[in-house]
Amino acid sequence: MDLVESSLLKATAAMVVVLAVGILAGLAMDEARTDFLRDEIRDTELQTETFLVTQQYLRNSSNNYCGVMSDRIPEIADKNAQIGRDLEEFSSKSIGQKDEYQYLTNKYYINELRLYVMLQNYNARCDADANAIMFFFDGSMDSKRQGAVLTEYRENVDNQTYVFSYNIDADHSEILEMLKTDYEVRDGPVIVIDGNDVYREYVPLKRLKQVID
Repeated sequence: MDLVESSLLKATAAMVVVLAVGILAGLAMDEARTDFLRDEIRDTELQTETFLVTQQYLRNSSNNYCGVMSDRIPEIADKNAQIGRDLEEFSSKSIGQKDEYQYLTNKYYINELRLYVMLQNYNARCDADANAIMFFFDGSMDSKRQGAVLTEYRENVDNQTYVFSYNIDADHSEILEMLKTDYEVRDGPVIVIDGNDVYREYVPLKRLKQVID
């Protein structure tokens, strides 16, 4: 074996070692991300179940019910929204746990629908006017722009508006498929305001303010 061939073999072996270490490190990070998301979703599930039990317990006392719910809804909604952002970020970096991420996504969508129903009940019972927006998005530029507009509206215009986001490209769940069928969603972006008004196009901030107000 000449010197050149020997050097190539050593370089190849070194590359394999580096690649293997990189994959193992990536898998370890992937597992850490999955554990983090699992803990976050479990915590939100517990909060949601506590919310539902409290809702049933307080059903005969409108004053207590409305006061407790007005405090709890924003907390649970913010937590669930952060989990959605974490799922989007972590799933794009996942190496070997796609099935686990899909399972966690399904659990997240279950929590979202529970929260959506609770918000409707709260509005009806307490004569509240919290807005619920379902946002169906894909990888298009209009979907990214719509997501930015909804975030700005929630943070700077009306923090009593809650956004429930659904990735129609990457995610698959019975709940998502049911909602897509119900609102005839095929491409993003699509926003559904309070379960009634459906917009199948990009809605800029100025127009969003008008249609919600």
